[in-house]
Amino acid sequence: MGMVALVLGMLSMTPVRADFAAGVSAYKRGAFDEALAVFQPLAQAGDPRAQFALGLMHDNGEGMARNDVQAAAWYRQSADQGYAKAQYNLALMLERGRVSGEHDARYWIEQAARRGNTDAVSRLHELAEQGDAGAQYRLGVMYHHGRGVAPSPRDAYGWFSKAAKAGEPAAAFALGQVYERGDGVEQAWATAAEWYARAADNGHAAAQFNLARLYRLGRGVEADRERAQQLYEQAAEAGLVSAQLTLAMLFEAGQAWPRDLDRAIAWYRKAADAGSDAARVNLAYLYAGGIGVERDLVEACALLGLANASALPLVDENKRLLCRALDEKTAQAVQARLGRVAETPPSSNTGAGADGG
Repeated sequence: MGMVALVLGMLSMTPVRADFAAGVSAYKRGAFDEALAVFQPLAQAGDPRAQFALGLMHDNGEGMARNDVQAAAWYRQSADQGYAKAQYNLALMLERGRVSGEHDARYWIEQAARRGNTDAVSRLHELAEQGDAGAQYRLGVMYHHGRGVAPSPRDAYGWFSKAAKAGEPAAAFALGQVYERGDGVEQAWATAAEWYARAADNGHAAAQFNLARLYRLGRGVEADRERAQQLYEQAAEAGLVSAQLTLAMLFEAGQAWPRDLDRAIAWYRKAADAGSDAARVNLAYLYAGGIGVERDLVEACALLGLANASALPLVDENKRLLCRALDEKTAQAVQARLGRVAETPPSSNTGAGADGG
């Protein structure tokens, strides 16, 4: 097998420290021992460029015996830091069966392609043309957002369509969004609902959530509150925080929806435990007012203490109004309550989602 085509000399096009530039210069002259002496300490210090360079030298057997294990190890360290050249070269090693790893070759091809690596983009196109639905979907996402390629609604739609017809739920969901928003196509609620339904039937939580909204509002489908509730609950049980929060708000408000404070509080609690600041604030309001629960100022202030003020401007104002006059004993109880709750990682989806509030 020939040397990896991705040559180290390309790295010199990026502004680098003098020591790394010296390593590149030595490498290009074929002074591999000198290059190794430069790259080794940089790589060990965490420099992804130097890690890639060491991987390449081990990969090609330059200045040392070829060593696939060491090559992959250095590529992986660089790839984990988002270095696209290392991601692509690691993908080649995996694809050719030279090493094994936690992720497969296509994973690293996709990562490199998203960062604009032209070789990876070309390889992803090859896989998509061969019928790989996952690659088709990934290309659709890239063209939709302009990640690694120029944005193209037409290409995004084309790849989403191919992947969705091949049975990829994420692509069916994406098509639903395209038709709902009119992204490069004429807006069509009914068609959006059809694609959401395909994805929802395959357990896609976000599709269940969006389809629930369409049933609740009667857009593209006949309004059906019971079907909407069923879909919201499926998405919420799957852990979609937007669905949990939306259910809580609907059950609390009871507008064109049955008012059920017990269920509202239960869903607020799930969303709050998952990191939703909006759920924490709303739940704090209920505890502070004794609405549906026994009044508990300690719990209300503890919930507000967990909420991120930068995410929701109302947090500081509510804390000022509810918690400023706490006596020392109550303030200590709030701190104890906060200390009892394990730190919750923020959710990537903690808002009300497509329902908008």
